[in-house]
Amino acid sequence: MRPNKPLCLAPVRYLTALMILALCILGATVPAEAQYLKVLTVPGHPVSLVLEASEGIITSALLRSPAGIQKILPLEGYAYAGETYTEPYADGDFRKDLLWTITFTRPGDRSRGIYLWIGVTTQIPRAWVVISPLGQTYWDTIPMKVYAPRGTALFVSPNLPAYDDLPQFGGSRTLTFVYTIALTPEGPNFQPIPEVYRQLYRITATIREAEQINERREAYSRLLEDYETLSRGGKPSTEVIQNFTWKRILYLDWK
Repeated sequence: MRPNKPLCLAPVRYLTALMILALCILGATVPAEAQYLKVLTVPGHPVSLVLEASEGIITSALLRSPAGIQKILPLEGYAYAGETYTEPYADGDFRKDLLWTITFTRPGDRSRGIYLWIGVTTQIPRAWVVISPLGQTYWDTIPMKVYAPRGTALFVSPNLPAYDDLPQFGGSRTLTFVYTIALTPEGPNFQPIPEVYRQLYRITATIREAEQINERREAYSRLLEDYETLSRGGKPSTEVIQNFTWKRILYLDWK
């Protein structure tokens, strides 16, 4: 009787090793695609925003600064969409300050979301964090640009001011109110810039002429009155101030 031939274990071991390697690779790559850590910074400034997300949805947001680490709860459940910044000389010390705008949208609906505004000054080291709503408007589609001077940002409100007994118009068919935002001693805030409102007046006047809905046309007429006043350095109306949906959520200072 012949002895049994020894089993050839090399191919089995090789296949087993390949399976283990494949599982390790899958185990390493799937969570990396599902979860990520994103750190947003602006060179030369001491603040950063750390975003932890799962499947593109923010699960944790932390603001890091010399004052410590603060949790930014309103960002949870949103998705990061982009950012812009300008560096004004806001406090008179000849060093660049920061006005930073970061955009977040609702998952699956980029037409709605929030803006996060971060202002930082250098003479007296301080930071402010503000949130405001994002909504799709006619400004997203018309081929007209508004140019703002350095140090100024634009906040497109989701709605027109509620003028008298007119409906408060908003949405993709409405040319809504635009606020000029600057870094002030109280942080980022509405600060009318006449040269910007002269541009806004001309654009709105053109859109008003083509408007077919009478009530919205009337609202544009009131909007033009506000823009004309602001373009001459006048004060905004009560309706414009009430429409300014601006909420400061954090104030920090450090030495």
